[in-house]
Amino acid sequence: MTIRKLNLNEIRDIEFGILLHFKDFCKKNNIRFFLSNGSLLGAIKYNGFIPWDDDIDVFVPREDYEKLLKIYCDGEQYCLISRERQKSFRYPFAKLCNVATIKQETQIDNGLPLGLDIDIFPLDKCSKKVLKPLNLFKLKIAVIGCSLSKFQSYTSKNILKQWAYSVCKVFGYDFFYNKLLSVAKKMCASDGELSGCLSWPIYGYREFVPSEIFGQFVLVEFNGEIFPAPSGYDVYLRSLYGDYTKDPPIEKQKSHHSFDAFAV
Repeated sequence: MTIRKLNLNEIRDIEFGILLHFKDFCKKNNIRFFLSNGSLLGAIKYNGFIPWDDDIDVFVPREDYEKLLKIYCDGEQYCLISRERQKSFRYPFAKLCNVATIKQETQIDNGLPLGLDIDIFPLDKCSKKVLKPLNLFKLKIAVIGCSLSKFQSYTSKNILKQWAYSVCKVFGYDFFYNKLLSVAKKMCASDGELSGCLSWPIYGYREFVPSEIFGQFVLVEFNGEIFPAPSGYDVYLRSLYGDYTKDPPIEKQKSHHSFDAFAV
């Protein structure tokens, strides 16, 4: 078997192909989705990838997310991976992978082999009453625990970070995943006035915006194709990134991911 390392442009082309396949599947099966996070920002500012980015993110409303996990059938080219479908998987959201590729993340154990993928985040609703500092703190600790417990090894000059890694490895991924799931389920409310990703709230309070922002969609361009975006994308992007119309300093214009990808 011949294995060839992929460059950034090839990685983006393959990820975009996954997105097109996902879009086609969602259209055929009446599943709602929106571009989200950096992919939405890239669509609005650059009509495609952020120049220094290397991944694709989408939101799927919770009801449709559960439907997707149930009805998607893996094929020769694509495979849908989630904790609900593969118990060893170590993320609390889904990934749609190209199985003709290999994705190697630095010192990260994801529980099973991955190919290049797009991230599929469930979009949940919650009420302002449950969006309290204590609940967000519990979610954040669980997210940190999930992340650190996946490292095969971890070295930091920061004693606190090194201690946190050691503790997370002792408890293990399953412990923190179950805590995250427990808190998220208690906060979730189908009629909640706020929406965000309870399963992976890396932005804290900024993650949650008025639910009406996702009530309707507009069409935006990404790599020459048209995709749905939340009608209130400006409010959402400003909540996450502040004044997103300005580019960050040059030193911050880099991917926050660390992986190599190969074609097989």
